[in-house]
Amino acid sequence: MIHAYNDDFLPIIQGKLASMFEIAVLKRNISIDDFARMFLSSPVCRAFETADPVFALGKSATELLSIVMRDTPWETQTDSYASPEYWVGYTLAYMQWYFNKPYSELIAAFPCRDLLANYFPYHEMDIRQSVDLFSSKLHSVCALKRFRIMKHLSQNDLALLSGVPIRNIKAYEQGKVDISKAQAQTLYALSKVLNCSIEDLIL
Repeated sequence: MIHAYNDDFLPIIQGKLASMFEIAVLKRNISIDDFARMFLSSPVCRAFETADPVFALGKSATELLSIVMRDTPWETQTDSYASPEYWVGYTLAYMQWYFNKPYSELIAAFPCRDLLANYFPYHEMDIRQSVDLFSSKLHSVCALKRFRIMKHLSQNDLALLSGVPIRNIKAYEQGKVDISKAQAQTLYALSKVLNCSIEDLIL
């Protein structure tokens, strides 16, 4: 498997993303999923995916957090122990490096609140156990949900932009209705908003 970047940079990026999650959730009182959305829409996200030296290596976690949150740097320290929120960021950074997939795809498959719920017992296990957990999630995620998250859209946003009822979108994403059986007009409307082909949604 080809990883996202040289593994020499992995511990640095893991530490910074972990600290950002911990500070944002525990010190700034932002929900973990809200912070994940902010991170995905920031330039820091892409920089971490490629180990960009300016963002990923040249700035501190608090400087990077200020870019994500679009405010002035907040001088604070992470706790001396690895909190569950720290573990989420640390694990997420490893999975992005390991699978060489965008953070948006990883978070679409495994939302941060769900990853946080797996802190016990996975934080005590070898990281390869978490790799297996992520692998199963990546293979089961619905294409519609993956493309929606990658475009930073909520289900309601997608419904408004496409004209497809939100109940249908929820049913497709939850696997209650097979999207391949949807009307051509519905598939076209969704694919147009998501900037993908109809085949991408049904395969």
